[in-house]
Amino acid sequence: MKKIITAASLLIASVSGWTAVAVPKYDIQKGKVIAETVCAACHGANGVSAVPAQPNLGGQGVKYLYKQLVAFKNGDRANAIMKSYASQLSDQDMANVAGYFASQPRWSVGYANPATADQAQKLYFGGDSKRGVIPCSGCHGGKGNGNQWAAFPRLGGQHPEYIATQLKLFRAAGREDEIADPTQSRTNDAAKQGEKGMMQVVAAKLSDNDIKILSDFIGALH
Repeated sequence: MKKIITAASLLIASVSGWTAVAVPKYDIQKGKVIAETVCAACHGANGVSAVPAQPNLGGQGVKYLYKQLVAFKNGDRANAIMKSYASQLSDQDMANVAGYFASQPRWSVGYANPATADQAQKLYFGGDSKRGVIPCSGCHGGKGNGNQWAAFPRLGGQHPEYIATQLKLFRAAGREDEIADPTQSRTNDAAKQGEKGMMQVVAAKLSDNDIKILSDFIGALH
């Protein structure tokens, strides 16, 4: 019971931090111009990335997209390339481009590894109470559609390579690994400055194999 209460408290704290995101009223057509001139090389003009290391953005939640752009711009999420692009955008520009990508058709999904699908499915939907790992589906949904209200991202069908990288970055932050390069950890989902967010806490308990099979499974989830 104590573990369940702890997990529930963590979820409530995380949701309270994410729901504070307020996206300015956006113009999809203006966002399209920015996407085509600034974002398309990595993420595709319609938000479908041809490069597995770069995330698909089409059909992603607008609050999540806007929050990430703000985080890249102010340095809460460390990435030199994204910071250079986001720094050129005003809050209105970021809202416009987030609105544009959110309006695009959702990306297609891949195929899960049948050898590990059952194990990954149990972890995604049921977690692992012995290790204190809560189910991914609690925040990201049974089909990986995320939660737009809480700004939890859509994961289903996302590139497995990208998902694995992000989980490892969250894990490094959650375990407080000594990282010389700030881009090698990710902490921007914390509810308050200096606190560990849910993803850091959860990812800290994942093994390399957990991350591999989850990423592969999520890449086919729909």
